[in-house]
Amino acid sequence: MLVHIGETNAAERVHNGWLRTLEDGIHTYDIYKEGISKQKVGTREFAEAVVARLGQEPKILKPARYKAAEGGVSEVKQSAAAPRSKKDLVGVDVFLDWPKGTANDLGEALKKLSGDGLKLTMMSNRGVKVWPGGHAETFCSDHWRCRFLSSSDSASPSHQQIISLLRRVSESGFDFIKTENLYNFDGQRGYSLDQGE
Repeated sequence: MLVHIGETNAAERVHNGWLRTLEDGIHTYDIYKEGISKQKVGTREFAEAVVARLGQEPKILKPARYKAAEGGVSEVKQSAAAPRSKKDLVGVDVFLDWPKGTANDLGEALKKLSGDGLKLTMMSNRGVKVWPGGHAETFCSDHWRCRFLSSSDSASPSHQQIISLLRRVSESGFDFIKTENLYNFDGQRGYSLDQGE
């Protein structure tokens, strides 16, 4: 953070004080090791040890050196204000808890719930595509990812359409346990594919 706001000298002092504290064997419980560490401390005591070593440099480890950016803080602020990507909603993953049958059974039932601008395009289980065209021998748990994408390449679904879909899913007796909206950023897919997809 100090480097980000252009305080490179302060950043070096803190970083080097931290390195010197580690070299001196003052370690918190999570990194304390018998035979290497000299003192086991809590986070408050560790922070106090770092403060006591501000301005000191490590003797064994390489000291931290930060170079100030040309243009100083204003340059950093300008880069932080870069234009946002174009974000387009393209669909939704609906996760179901469903223990009652095969992937084909579920796929056929959910396919009937497509409509209002969204259609079922794929289902996966444990990261493997199981519908359409899955393999019957694929072991499936009760946790299913059901991907609904826009039925039109040119139109983004609305949040209202997703809410309507979830209402249809619920009214059909399915237990949806989570949803995840799917987006493209600057025309590039911003969501994961499953194995076999």
